[in-house]
Amino acid sequence: MAWTEHLGRLAPASGLAPLEAELLRAVLLVLAAGILAASGALFVILLYGWLIPSSSVLQLALAAGAALLLIALQFLARARAGSMADRASQKLFARLDQEGEAARLASQPLIRALRGRSFLLAADCGWVPIFLVAVLVLHPLLGATTALAMLLLGRFGAAPEPPLSKPDAPFRAGERRRRLAVSSLRDTLQILLLSLGGALAMGGTLQIGEIVAATLLSLRALGALGAALEDAPALKAAYRSWQGLRTREGIG
Repeated sequence: MAWTEHLGRLAPASGLAPLEAELLRAVLLVLAAGILAASGALFVILLYGWLIPSSSVLQLALAAGAALLLIALQFLARARAGSMADRASQKLFARLDQEGEAARLASQPLIRALRGRSFLLAADCGWVPIFLVAVLVLHPLLGATTALAMLLLGRFGAAPEPPLSKPDAPFRAGERRRRLAVSSLRDTLQILLLSLGGALAMGGTLQIGEIVAATLLSLRALGALGAALEDAPALKAAYRSWQGLRTREGIG
């Protein structure tokens, strides 16, 4: 963690510097965990392209063990990042508690984002373009299909800002339709990718392992983007709260 400590020291010299350093280290951990999320797709490629043709049970067991280890490391990294974000929120709340009720209320959206899933979801999105590029490398047609699905999700999948008053029946109905549409989009993408991959495999331009790997990466990218869009109102409120804190500190 020495390199993250060094990056943390680059944060502005202000009362928020320790908090920024803590959050920076948490973001780096989430990004590190994100690349481990590709271990499942890599295992599928190895399985169909090398392990099954080799007929070696020992090699299969070793590869499966390595993939499971990477998944465990991903879990530990994300759990650690979540703990760091929660600890940062506790430090922030303790500090704002000394500044009065107004400061606490103004920072509630940020504290909720750090203590919930919103912070991890926002950091997860850093790998969405990388996964898309990986699918494009596997096959441009599969990558273009994934990119189109992402554009549709970005256009129609973002959760709206909740009304100031209690949500009425039309708002709740609209939210149900939107969530059903997002779920259907993911299912449709999976079927479409597998169908396209099957056609490419029949033509001899794609292997079965590459089809499954592309599907896994596409769904992973779409899932991360969809989850972040679902939390978009909370993330926007947290960002505004953070900007307000920086303004009071005279940063930026």
